[in-house]
Amino acid sequence: AQDVLKGTIKVIRSDNRTLTSNQIKTMIVDIVNEYFDINKWEFGETFYFSELASFIHSKMPVDIDSVVFVPKYKNHLFGDLLQVVAKEDEIIQPSVSVSDIEIIESLNPRILKQNL
Repeated sequence: AQDVLKGTIKVIRSDNRTLTSNQIKTMIVDIVNEYFDINKWEFGETFYFSELASFIHSKMPVDIDSVVFVPKYKNHLFGDLLQVVAKEDEIIQPSVSVSDIEIIESLNPRILKQNL
């Protein structure tokens, strides 16, 4: 993906979790790939992270408390990639690995890459 479309999925683990951090990361990669199954998408369809987050939560209700997407691009802030509009001849497909997922303890402006 272009640098401006890259980000990190940040996850807060639940105190009731049954999985390790690595298992959580691996499951999230699998869930993201399932969500973006090419047969479920149309050309030009807009991606909304809130829908992906809901899908992740529905698949992992016990193991995670929160999931957010934080852009990697230096000029982007939290929220900049919560919606990605595809061109009419594009289908959005992820390129995600466990290295794109970070387990965090809490959300704060620094972690979320927010301006203070």
